[in-house]
Amino acid sequence: MTEWVTMGLLAAVMIAAAIIDCRTHLVPNWLTYPAMAAGLVWSAVAGAIDPQMGSAWAGLQNSAAGMGLAVLGMGILFAAGGLGGGDVKLMAAVGAISANWQTLLATAFYAFIVGALLALIVMFARGLFKQTARRLWGAMLMAGAKTRPELPDDSPRIPYALAICIGGLVAGSETLLGLATPWAPAW
Repeated sequence: MTEWVTMGLLAAVMIAAAIIDCRTHLVPNWLTYPAMAAGLVWSAVAGAIDPQMGSAWAGLQNSAAGMGLAVLGMGILFAAGGLGGGDVKLMAAVGAISANWQTLLATAFYAFIVGALLALIVMFARGLFKQTARRLWGAMLMAGAKTRPELPDDSPRIPYALAICIGGLVAGSETLLGLATPWAPAW
């Protein structure tokens, strides 16, 4: 039963973040910080009532580790300019709520795939494929010369919380349906 509550909490947070991000291009702190706290508290409670988790302390440790892994991994992308801070905090909430590194990894993996597809759709819909390809080629040449490229800020933004939401729903569904993927978590 704890896995259903976990998935429900995770889905509610991710769906809310995706809707807000699609409308405002922001993932607000008033959503992510309480979600992280709720994830820590729920994981401790789930650890206390679920014999598979061991104890409240084990649940809390798993939740904190998931949150920390998300901040570390996604923080690197944020520092490189590839993600917004709200997306990093949303992934930290995913790590805290799921309390499982496999779910976090699967969510990130699926989110990257969905994010790439969303970016391609936006590029083709706005006729920006050639411009984007030229910018990427220039950035790769600059990186080869160990120079940070100066990219203009006129690129369209995609609501990456939507990609995280879809990725998280797929990752959570794998668990609930018992699908055996290489990273399928065992909540």
